Amino acid sequence: MISYTLAEAAVVLGTAEYRGEARFHGLGTDSRSIQAGQLFVALKGPNFDGHEFAAMALEKGAHALLVDRWLPVDIPQLRVADTLLALGHLSAAWRAQFTLPVLALTGSNGKTTVKEMLAAILRQRGKVLATEGNLNNQIGMPLMMARLSTEYDFAVFEMGANHAG
Repeated sequence: MISYTLAEAAVVLGTAEYRGEARFHGLGTDSRSIQAGQLFVALKGPNFDGHEFAAMALEKGAHALLVDRWLPVDIPQLRVADTLLALGHLSAAWRAQFTLPVLALTGSNGKTTVKEMLAAILRQRGKVLATEGNLNNQIGMPLMMARLSTEYDFAVFEMGANHAG
């Protein structure tokens, strides 16, 4: 399994600062479903602030936090100006470590159907990572890319096309 240290992630992100050191494998944004060993990405939205859920993420086994401000907790943290942008950059760097074929679909209609058909065809030749549920947006796509691992032979990603990014 491929993993990063906070120092390596800081290099990927360029302007990031970090406190403490930890190795993580995978990224998570939902403190209720974060997996042990992942980096918890504290996103902000109009009605929530992921920083408020950092303690829950730590209880679930997050190894470190990606934040836009230092939090008063004794856990390794990586600080950036924009956690959503950093999520995209980290997942792109993660994806670059793999040589497996990746098919990406976008369009107005039929994306899910075509994704499922392609995944079914490719499963005849190997293990496939395919977009799950509604993970086809600016948050979901990076999370899907962060699931890439050496166990997969192919990836099929569905991408929403409602805005640039």
